[in-house]
Amino acid sequence: MAYRAHMRVHRNQPVVRILGTLVGAGFLAIGAYAVFGADDTVPAFVRDRAWWFGACAIVAGVWAIAVSWLDPDLSGVWCRPPRRPRDFRN
Repeated sequence: MAYRAHMRVHRNQPVVRILGTLVGAGFLAIGAYAVFGADDTVPAFVRDRAWWFGACAIVAGVWAIAVSWLDPDLSGVWCRPPRRPRDFRN
């Protein structure tokens, strides 16, 4: 019995998906800078913290890009626009 995993790239809501991809790319850039940007003048404990922060930011960037294109409904992932304000004067 063979099982095949199906991953489908969704193309609805292109603006939200592209903005989510840009957020993910920003996380990847910050993470890469935190991991690879320290030089030898920085104390070791600061480099260690920066490395782990960078690793977490890279994971968050990969997650943001993957979810932006693989989740069929993004209303629960990225922020939903607010409702129209109700008129409480009546």
